[in-house]
Amino acid sequence: MNVFAHKIVRSAAVAGLTLASMGGTGAAQASTSAPSGDVSIQESCPSSGQVGYGRVCTSLSSGRLFHDKTQGSGPVTVRTWYEKNSGGSSISAKLGFNYAGTTTWGSTFTQSPGTTKSASWSRNWSSDCYSTIGMMSVTGQGTYQTPSGTC
Repeated sequence: MNVFAHKIVRSAAVAGLTLASMGGTGAAQASTSAPSGDVSIQESCPSSGQVGYGRVCTSLSSGRLFHDKTQGSGPVTVRTWYEKNSGGSSISAKLGFNYAGTTTWGSTFTQSPGTTKSASWSRNWSSDCYSTIGMMSVTGQGTYQTPSGTC
């Protein structure tokens, strides 16, 4: 599939998220499942972290942290989500992204083993090609990040 067609498919998969995002206010919407159309099928992230057009991931000891951006006919939707392994205990965390040295965070949540939490933001950027990094801050453990997500 060429890059243009892949981008259209991805844009259609996140149409619901774009409608649910909170505009350009920086507020994020947390959900308990992976973004629509984004259920991962791989056991771990590739060493490059690149899993698709603009999509990156990082394997952590307790799961996988993903980040991507999509643009339909309007604003760019920036998304970060975490798939927590079924073992271990619950965590308190927040998801975010870094753009040009500034990190935007969503609300703090509690995540149980075997679940996925996600956050999305809508930005009025002219393109989804801006370099961003997915971030997750886990209370008492530290901050984790993905590789840079570019085009």
